[in-house]
Amino acid sequence: MSGLQVNVLRHPRVANVIMWVVSKCIGRPSFRSLGIVLFEALFARQAIAALRGVDVIHHIGQAHELIGFAAAAAARKLGVPFVIQPTVHPGQWGDSPFDFYLYQQAQGLFAITNFERNFLESCGLSGPFFIVGNGIDNRTDGNANRFRQSYSLEGPIVLFLGRKTPDKGYTLLKQAFSLVQAQRPDAKLVCMGPTPGEQPSQVCLEVKDGVLELGFGSEQDKHDALAACTMLCVPSEGEAFGLVYMEAGRYAKPVIGRRLPVLEELLGRQGAGLLVGRAYGEGNQVGLDVIELKDAILQLLNDPQLAEQLGKNADQVSEAFIWSRVVTRFETAYRNAVANKTVSLECLSQTN
Repeated sequence: MSGLQVNVLRHPRVANVIMWVVSKCIGRPSFRSLGIVLFEALFARQAIAALRGVDVIHHIGQAHELIGFAAAAAARKLGVPFVIQPTVHPGQWGDSPFDFYLYQQAQGLFAITNFERNFLESCGLSGPFFIVGNGIDNRTDGNANRFRQSYSLEGPIVLFLGRKTPDKGYTLLKQAFSLVQAQRPDAKLVCMGPTPGEQPSQVCLEVKDGVLELGFGSEQDKHDALAACTMLCVPSEGEAFGLVYMEAGRYAKPVIGRRLPVLEELLGRQGAGLLVGRAYGEGNQVGLDVIELKDAILQLLNDPQLAEQLGKNADQVSEAFIWSRVVTRFETAYRNAVANKTVSLECLSQTN
């Protein structure tokens, strides 16, 4: 966090026993209130000291981290608005009754998309809501030649960026790409990202069976890969926003993702991405099989005009989410939250 003041909240070692009790309480709905009280007793005073003098307190996340409750307590004590940015993945995380108990304590809810706001409203939250989006660096300085030369890559590149886990679509993509190669042996799949600690490392710095497995790369490595790729393919099972698709958009690269409601809102309706799969159940689930994903990759490989148009549209869409524009939306939301809090306090004083 270069250039930013960071205050770390800590509990004394002697309080480890209390934290153990808190962990047991949080796992049992009937004891959660006790867990929250104990957690606030340990951390609320520190939070108040660290946050004294601020105009608004902004919590990013859900309830199970518990720090949101200490932040809410600090906001009440300091008399400042408390806002939450839940980053909900409906049906996956952030939508439990415990989470909504925390969200109800906020004077404002920052939603990343209209889909998230509509979902929160449908669950009974009244807001006020502020649609802020998410921010990306306005970068197009990736060096395609450097990336290709570093790994002796020729031909079209399908790029995967993210954790190498099934929920990010990594396993499905590798299966689909093995079928792609039967028709397009010139294509390469580059996977860049960390492997979960409990799994064998998926890193091989040479192309093997058309696949290059890279580990966690630097920001420059990532941008070099984006500049070099023919398309980005990250068929995640869930997304709150999908920053990586927007980052690819800055390079006018076509993207493939699941037809998730969030991506449909941000990319699909603008013709800025090739979205695949079929919704099932309620909420945010989209089924996708190997054949459909294979066909989507081949469609972009075999139709350069379509790929180019999708990339141009993605470039236009991503323009709205560069940091300078997103910061303006956050500033407006903060000012509204402070103004709403001031009005509420004035109304309260008039009734007393």
